[in-house]
Amino acid sequence: MSLSQTKRSYVHEAFDQGLICVFPTEVAARSYLTDYALHGKHHAILAERAISYDTFRGYFLPHHETMVPANSLTRQLFIHQLLESGSLLRCFLNPTYPEMNNRVKGYLAKVLPSLREACQEEVLSNLDSAMKQDLLVLYGQYQQFLDEHLLFEPRYEKPSIPDDWDTGKSYCILFSDTNPEAESLYEQLGRPSFMELRKAPEEDPSVCLEVFPNHLVEIKQTLKRVRDLLDAGVETHQIVIGSTATDTLMDVLREEAMLYGIPLTVREGKSVLAYSSGRFLSLLQEVYDEQFSLESLKSLLLDPGIPWAEGEKHRVFIKRAVSQSIMHGSLYGEDQYSSLLGDWELQMWYEGLKQSIIAIVQAEDIEDLRRKINHFQDTYFIPTQWVGTPGEDVYAFCLDAMAQVGDAMEKTGITSYPRIFSFLLAHLQNKRYVFQQKSEGIAVYGWPQVSVLNADYLFILALDQEGARCVERPLDFLPQQIEKALRREVDTTEAHFRCATLAEGKRFLSCHMRRYEGEMMVPSYFLQHGRLSLYEPNLDAITDPLAAELFLYKHTVLPDVKATASQRDWFLAAKKTVLAERADDYTRHPIKPDLVARLKDEKGRFPFSPTGIDQFDHCPYAWLARYLYGLKTEEYEVQPVDHQKIGMLLHSVYQRFFSEIRDYDPRKMELYRERLYTLFDECLVSYYGQRGPSPSMRSWIIASYREKVASILDGESALFAHGRSIAFEESYEVEQFPLLINGRIDRVISLNPPEDTKLAVIDYKKGVPEVKRVSGHLESFQLPVYRFLLTHDRDVSVSNASYYSVKDEKYYTLWAREDDPSALLCEEQLQQRMENLLDAVQGGHLMATPSKKHCGTCPYRSLCRRRYATL
Repeated sequence: MSLSQTKRSYVHEAFDQGLICVFPTEVAARSYLTDYALHGKHHAILAERAISYDTFRGYFLPHHETMVPANSLTRQLFIHQLLESGSLLRCFLNPTYPEMNNRVKGYLAKVLPSLREACQEEVLSNLDSAMKQDLLVLYGQYQQFLDEHLLFEPRYEKPSIPDDWDTGKSYCILFSDTNPEAESLYEQLGRPSFMELRKAPEEDPSVCLEVFPNHLVEIKQTLKRVRDLLDAGVETHQIVIGSTATDTLMDVLREEAMLYGIPLTVREGKSVLAYSSGRFLSLLQEVYDEQFSLESLKSLLLDPGIPWAEGEKHRVFIKRAVSQSIMHGSLYGEDQYSSLLGDWELQMWYEGLKQSIIAIVQAEDIEDLRRKINHFQDTYFIPTQWVGTPGEDVYAFCLDAMAQVGDAMEKTGITSYPRIFSFLLAHLQNKRYVFQQKSEGIAVYGWPQVSVLNADYLFILALDQEGARCVERPLDFLPQQIEKALRREVDTTEAHFRCATLAEGKRFLSCHMRRYEGEMMVPSYFLQHGRLSLYEPNLDAITDPLAAELFLYKHTVLPDVKATASQRDWFLAAKKTVLAERADDYTRHPIKPDLVARLKDEKGRFPFSPTGIDQFDHCPYAWLARYLYGLKTEEYEVQPVDHQKIGMLLHSVYQRFFSEIRDYDPRKMELYRERLYTLFDECLVSYYGQRGPSPSMRSWIIASYREKVASILDGESALFAHGRSIAFEESYEVEQFPLLINGRIDRVISLNPPEDTKLAVIDYKKGVPEVKRVSGHLESFQLPVYRFLLTHDRDVSVSNASYYSVKDEKYYTLWAREDDPSALLCEEQLQQRMENLLDAVQGGHLMATPSKKHCGTCPYRSLCRRRYATL
């Protein structure tokens, strides 16, 4: 065979000799048929001239008219029956831990097809007695099971030449050294004259393996080369991409290809459970396994790929659970949703959903499972067919899998299976779904399937030592000390490497040294032959269009790089949106008069609270977003520490305490202390129930705050001894048309009861207040506004304004007497702020005032975009 032979000439030579060519896969067979029709001697060929190895081997297997082949489902059901009957396996199972039996069911089911080879005397003689006994028991029981249910195991069938075989046809198994079963079949058939094995051509020694530092650099550089080819006019069908580790690298490859504007057609489908329809089933199991935890319910109920009928109710339920700090439910017994949700309608809806999910997961036969899923679908889905994303019908595929499980149970005589839903999921996990893509793109194949394919431009990524290994291990369950020949191990890695180096056009083989899983090693094959080349980026030249975009943004210099089609599309779209000067961009321009009118209440007033004044002072546009657009920040995460709820709890403790005692008496300190502890315990139960939010968090709240709540007594004695609390959480409002100032004050104290003309205002802070003392510019107008509300048109004075910090266990007093200069300064600043605020609101001047301090925590940054780059 010529050293200069390529894969194309190698295959075409066999076709020209009139042979029927057998290829490792159906994909390779179809590929080379097309290639011969385009580039072969006759430019035409019969489709039957190229077949896959599986099809070819099937010609020589016995055909059973009354029996059906065993499959993965029937094997797993056999193992289930075997373990349920109490059959003891001393080697594969540990009787001390019977709960582990379910975990080894799948492993034992995979062992079954290889049992005949494993039970040969030359293998058994090398095993210890326990394993030898287990293998014989399994084999005997499995044979009996097959006979009883009219099944046969395809791997047990010995191939033979049929009596009516057409000896006029000659077959050639191409790339035979990449197929570990080819030579065995040839020998079992007695080396027939109509059959020939042909190894792959000799490798091309000029092809090196390029080594990249990590997988991202490798993928980006590969896609850049592909982009250059497409820009040069190369058609997508002329390029083929292959990769090992498709489970971890394929998503990265897809995302990067989208950035470069490269269309891909992935020929290897994802697991059924990776699609939205299949993910729905796995999410149901996850909710059950996690006992209805809030996180699992969010994953299920907020999944946009599931056609929920009441999506808004789901969001209300999640928001309610978050606000109540509910972390999880339960399968049986006390449920936090039932005890803490506080909404009867939502609680009844949740109970129905819960029972429906439990019924699905605990179903014991397929028909019952199908009814429960149909009921769930009819109750909670929109009344239309669910087909998932365009071109994909995974839900129907899953329902077909249910029918397959039902057929397998019927064939094996099993009427019920505990938790058959989890059995179905395990079956679906191993099934792949490939939907038909209408748009043509560059074909992407997994390794080693891609190695024998031919293309004008062949890229194979991630060929590291471990990922590129191709070893057939039919008896992998045998101890490693047994020699490889007895374990029937066949290593075809080098053969696949040789095939990968051959092509009609250019070949780009590469690997990387690091990715998410850790460090990788280069293949010893290329290392021993001295055919490695290290990737060396040109640090001085910018050739990547995405890197050029970043360079342009930073240096305002135009690099000599052509933009991708997607970049051009993005820029043209941006010119019409974020880059266009908009008249209604209220971050830069005043709002229209009709919108100003919407800020007024029904009496034509502009209502402002201390919170609104502070927000307006920080940024008028943030105030506009909150009070004109009505935007609120929603929390969908139950924080490990819900500070807002703890603050509400502490407020409740103090409100109840001071409303009980009203007149403060420093001589009753110990009595007050015990009462505060009791009130803390009672409020804790009212907010979190008897056990919430979780045992550890409950202990932390008690340890952090139970003692601290009583620290207020020292400050109270120092500042307000013999004072009388006269108002708690009371709302006040003052109209200065067209302004309406309102506020809710935590506590008002009379310093001269019963006249009640000298007052103190108190605001509780769980943490540290923003303002500890009066300065040139107030960060918060809260206490000055409270003073304004209480003194306006009333014959009273606010002689003390203080924050109480539970964290610091002390009062922070802004002023301590009526004529305090700090009080006068606060009054002056508030008056000036209100005048400026009124002018701005009436004129619609509510533009953004960006600042590093306030923009960093602003919830409306994505709407404002004043501190965002537009490219």
